[in-house]
Amino acid sequence: MPLLDRHMTLLSGSLRTLLQRESDRRRWADSPYAWLFQPYMGEEAVAMACQVSAVQPEVMSVAAVVLSPRRVHTSRTWVATLAASPALAPATLRRHHQLHNTDVPRCPDAQCLSELAEFIGNRPLVGWQLDQTIEPLNGLFRAGLGFGLPNAQVDLAKLHVRQLRRLHPHIDTSRRLEDALARWQLPPLTWPSVVSEATASALLYLRLQREVALTA
Repeated sequence: MPLLDRHMTLLSGSLRTLLQRESDRRRWADSPYAWLFQPYMGEEAVAMACQVSAVQPEVMSVAAVVLSPRRVHTSRTWVATLAASPALAPATLRRHHQLHNTDVPRCPDAQCLSELAEFIGNRPLVGWQLDQTIEPLNGLFRAGLGFGLPNAQVDLAKLHVRQLRRLHPHIDTSRRLEDALARWQLPPLTWPSVVSEATASALLYLRLQREVALTA
């Protein structure tokens, strides 16, 4: 069974978003990016995490980790700190480099964004509060390539709340990833980096998939 079959109702996006994706698909049909807009027929997904500097919003660190139905492939990870003008925020970039263990900051130009798009492909995206998480990244994609990420998406915060209330209808639910990890008996975040967050999100998704299968 494909990775997202059980959670199709949790795919994020309003009717306006869906219409925009269809418009983009038609617009880019004859471009090298056309395949990104095609439905994904495999079983993998990509867990995403993005942290934007509160001091310098133009600086952000991004991580993408591939997962399959039974495994998180930490060897298949894309991670970078993005900054249009590194010279304008050296202190912020140093903090992001130390926190997220990234290489030299990269400019979010068309080449960099194309590389990330190629890595993600047309696989579905999963992440904690995913709409908020990737909106800054989508802004870069729209500015650099002309479109936001068209992938199907699953918001793990919504999936967590839905499954928890299914088991315990009157329980109070937290909106913190750390609390969700503890609730489902998963390892805590060892370090607040984007790679740790993306990996934890992938593990949480697989755990929730198993939980749904057991209680179906």
